[in-house]
Amino acid sequence: MIAIKPGISGGAFISQMGIKSVSDSLSNMIRLGNISVSDIWGFRLLIEPNICCRAAQYRTDWDLKQMEDMITNLEKAIKSRKPPIVSNMDFHQIIARASKNPLSILIMDAIGETLLEVYKKFNFSLTDHKNILRFHKKIFECIKKKDTQKLGTFMEAHLMDNMKRLKNI
Repeated sequence: MIAIKPGISGGAFISQMGIKSVSDSLSNMIRLGNISVSDIWGFRLLIEPNICCRAAQYRTDWDLKQMEDMITNLEKAIKSRKPPIVSNMDFHQIIARASKNPLSILIMDAIGETLLEVYKKFNFSLTDHKNILRFHKKIFECIKKKDTQKLGTFMEAHLMDNMKRLKNI
């Protein structure tokens, strides 16, 4: 990214890329019509099953605990009939962190930040959240068992299921 700094010591400088700058770029591209949410979803379908498989290989006990805590929080929220939207993307970001790949982490955090604004416009039903929870549990179990054969399939099915839900809302 290029930053313009005014003043005597100013000029055009290359700024460090971070989550905020990447998510801002994605948001701007959506607003300008250069990309759509469907494009982001298509990209997620390309990369997330592989990120999951890498997470299964490199995950630590701490990573598993983070995923398990996220699942527990979603279960509690569903039981109280107040499911949060954030827990869905947070789970995916935890998986990216478990992959131990800095670029995967950056991209998933930026996508999560960008999609958060999109998700705020939708009102997911309790049934939607129960389905999300069901997929998260399956994905978690595969990561825990390092079952990479089923893992990619479950993540792809989960993303496709959510994509259909967003189209139906």
